[in-house]
Amino acid sequence: MQWKTLKDVSRTFAAELPADLGSLDQHLDFILPKVIPFGEDLREEKFWIGKRWKEVRDDEGFHEAILHIFNSGGEYLLSLDGNVMRGSWKRLGESNSLLLEQAGRVELFDLRFLNSDFMVLTKHGDQVRKGHRKYFLLVHEPATRSPKGGDIDWRSLMEKLFNIWRENNISFNSWLLLFVVLFILAFLLLSR
Repeated sequence: MQWKTLKDVSRTFAAELPADLGSLDQHLDFILPKVIPFGEDLREEKFWIGKRWKEVRDDEGFHEAILHIFNSGGEYLLSLDGNVMRGSWKRLGESNSLLLEQAGRVELFDLRFLNSDFMVLTKHGDQVRKGHRKYFLLVHEPATRSPKGGDIDWRSLMEKLFNIWRENNISFNSWLLLFVVLFILAFLLLSR
């Protein structure tokens, strides 16, 4: 018989990501409120500067490899299937907002979540009403690769993002389960 750790036992009670969420935006609507407490902000530049961020979409017709690279000093590089365009980025004061400038066009994005593997932004304004995506999802390029080679799909990436909450929730559940077991043992010992 194998002994299970408290974390293994509590994983049995862990929540699952609902299968019927639909689009990428709907997945992010569900996941983001759960993972935000475990994220960073743009002041923590070690999480996002100098990394290759792959753009992820759920569009069936989206087959381009788009990388976004934010270098120190405000240099912004956009690689579209290996063709690189230069621009600039600027963080707005102490807010979690970025100005991205490319080819004379300047856009304002607000940070929704950031860690070492995920950067979720929203373009300022009501983009959904205009028929655009709600979220701009960037994933650190190594996190998009399957151990067997090739890229993993956006739904698998949503599982990875959800795991941030699940793993932290499991830790809480592990302590709660330990407390309940100890309480029951103490009750049984004292009731003799």
